[in-house]
Amino acid sequence: MRYEIRPVAPAEWQRLRALRLAALQDPVSSMAFARTYAEESELDDEVWQRRSSGSGAQQFVAVDRTADAWVGMLTVIVERPGYLSVNAVYLVPEARGTGLAERLFAAAIAWAWDRTDRVHLWVHENNGRAEAFYQRFGFVRTGETMKYPLNPSETEYEMVLLRDR
Repeated sequence: MRYEIRPVAPAEWQRLRALRLAALQDPVSSMAFARTYAEESELDDEVWQRRSSGSGAQQFVAVDRTADAWVGMLTVIVERPGYLSVNAVYLVPEARGTGLAERLFAAAIAWAWDRTDRVHLWVHENNGRAEAFYQRFGFVRTGETMKYPLNPSETEYEMVLLRDR
């Protein structure tokens, strides 16, 4: 199989940083993040090392084995006991539409089911493509909304996936 989906290892923080900064510069994907490229590019190495250590979160990466390139990522954050949220979903443009997003989500959700019976995420009002994908995966809107942190005149919708019992 060309792509490998796996957790990010702590020593890989520099590759994680590079992929996240690329995501923040991608005009299609940047609305999936609550911070800007300018903010994130100023973070020191210690912050990036902590992010890749798995403390309070689990980061997953999609690796193209033929090119040894990181082509996707997704983070599951333990916000509080029983409330896990999917964040920072990104695929490089050439990996979109390949089924890789489904594989990233499957790995993340399998990890989450060991910790909770529901997984949350927030989707930007103008990110219809992402919301349609989340709905196909089984997520539904909860009715909760919040202002988009980078532009309070825009809205994000909370979605949840419940584990079948």
